[in-house]
Amino acid sequence: MAESVNVCAGPFGAVYDFYIEREWLSRIVGRAVWGVDVSPMYASMDSVGRMGNGTTILDVPCGGGVALRALHADQHVRYIAVDLSEEMLARARRRADGRSLTQVEFVSADMCVLPFADATADLCLSYSGLHAVADPDAAVSELVRCLKPGGELVGSMFLSEGPRRQRFLIGRGQRRGEFGMCGTSTDLRCWLAKAGITKPIIEPEAGFIVFRGHKNTA
Repeated sequence: MAESVNVCAGPFGAVYDFYIEREWLSRIVGRAVWGVDVSPMYASMDSVGRMGNGTTILDVPCGGGVALRALHADQHVRYIAVDLSEEMLARARRRADGRSLTQVEFVSADMCVLPFADATADLCLSYSGLHAVADPDAAVSELVRCLKPGGELVGSMFLSEGPRRQRFLIGRGQRRGEFGMCGTSTDLRCWLAKAGITKPIIEPEAGFIVFRGHKNTA
C-alpha cells in the first residue's frame, strides 16, 4: 500500500529539515503556516530517552530523523529507523552520524507492510506518517502488531478537524497526492482501540495532534 507523494523528499525537504530540527522555528512555522501548535510533538519524544538497555525502538516513518534528537549516544537500545523514501533515510543517516548514534539501523519499508515479526518493539514512534497513507487504520494495525504487549505507541498526525487554514492546505495537498486520509479524533480513537491500544490519549482533539497509548497485555 503506497504512501502519498512525499514532498519532504524533494527540494522542499532541505527547508523542512532546517526548521523541523529547530523546535523554536518549527513552532513559528506551525503557527504561521498551519495555525497549529507543534510543541507537544517535541515533548512526546521524551519517551525515547526513557527506554532502558536492551529495548527496541521502531521509528516509522523516520523521515529525516527528527526523533533522533531524543536518543543518547550511550543509550544501549536497538533503534530501527524505517522509511519508504531512500532520500529520507539518507538524511536520517546523516543526522545519526552527526550525533554519533551508532545504535541506529535503517530499513526501507512501507509503514503498512512492515518487515518485522510480531511483538518486536518496546516503543513504536510514528511522527507525521498516518496522514500520509490512504488507509491509516491498516497502518495503525501494522504498527501495533510490531509492539510487544505493554509496549507504547507514540506519534503525531494532522486530523481533518482543525483551523480553516489547515483544512485548506490539507485539501490542496490531497488533490496533489501529498496527503492521504486525515481522519477525525473519533476515527483515530477507533483505529487505536481496534488495534489493541488501551485507553489511547489524543491531545488536542483537533488540528495537529499527538497520540499515545500502550498495547493491551491480554
